Amino acid sequence: MAKARLMDQPADYAKLGIDPTKVQKWEDGRRDTDTPGTSEVWYFDAILDDGSKVVLYFHPKSPYKLQEKGDFPDIGIHITDPDGKTYGQQIIEYPADEASFSKEQCDVKVGPHSVVGDFKDYEIHIDPVAEVAADLHFHALVKPFRQGNSAVIALGDNDEYHYTDLSVVKNQVTGTLTYNGEKHEVTGLGYHDHQWLNISPIVAWHHWLWGHLYTENYTVLIYDFVAAAQFDFTPVPFFGVMDNKTGEVIFQTDGHYTLETELEVQPAIKKGFPKKSAYTFTNADGTSVKFNTEWEQELEVRDMYWKAPDQVKAQYDQMGIQPGYMRYFANGTLSFEKDGETVTESGEMIYEYNYGGKEDPRAHV
Repeated sequence: MAKARLMDQPADYAKLGIDPTKVQKWEDGRRDTDTPGTSEVWYFDAILDDGSKVVLYFHPKSPYKLQEKGDFPDIGIHITDPDGKTYGQQIIEYPADEASFSKEQCDVKVGPHSVVGDFKDYEIHIDPVAEVAADLHFHALVKPFRQGNSAVIALGDNDEYHYTDLSVVKNQVTGTLTYNGEKHEVTGLGYHDHQWLNISPIVAWHHWLWGHLYTENYTVLIYDFVAAAQFDFTPVPFFGVMDNKTGEVIFQTDGHYTLETELEVQPAIKKGFPKKSAYTFTNADGTSVKFNTEWEQELEVRDMYWKAPDQVKAQYDQMGIQPGYMRYFANGTLSFEKDGETVTESGEMIYEYNYGGKEDPRAHV
């Protein structure tokens, strides 16, 4: 059975060319190539004090052209105003000769749009396009998070595939958003991650839960990957806790955890999704953290299987998958022992549950 594992051994660090003791600027530069099957994204989102929200991203290769050789750059910007009305466009493509992606640091230019950053500060510029624009500054409030000190998962008998997530989980956001014909001064909190991969998510993973929680004193990232059947349903969890005062990562899982869930069938997708998830992460050194989440509201439902055209559904059946996607508004709670006392903090969060596989008792849902 092909395997999935976190690249967290000395030989892995040497192969990747990284220092496991510190994150370097080049790690947020371009990490992949333009070969068919590769994908890379610099992603940013923010929840703003005026009630608006924004999602922005930069791709060297359009999601629609991943199997082609060469770069097909695009950007996306999606703004939700305080009343819930949306603006922007998901995929805006530009010629390859109008784009550049530095390998030295995050320095990305796609047409007239750009993002430059160094894990501490990021300047994002979206020129007027699709009747919106943005000039935002992200200032990191916590250190970068690399699960296993690499942020890289290897899949396959010979590590032939990779899947990643390198993040700056909490940032102070300032700047301007332009939509509905007006420029708005904004402040708030935001998230950044950088992913690069050479395997389709629906091939690699049976499901994942991804989200982040901000409490008064701590910041939490969870990205609970469970591999597809061909990779033996192997769980590869990303989980980290950062101290808001120092910005330091004070806990990251070594991969050992238990999970208890209460499932609720989603009517459109026709599968049981966790209504409640209770994680206990316990490392080999005895340190332990509990993280619970319970969703209160469905924000997005993507039925990608039952509503698919017959030809597409037949392809999914041949692959043995039944893709569906949920995004939730939820409550999250963090709990751990510190100096002989139990620390418990809670907050609101938004998380996604991407459920590509068929229901299977081996899959740890």
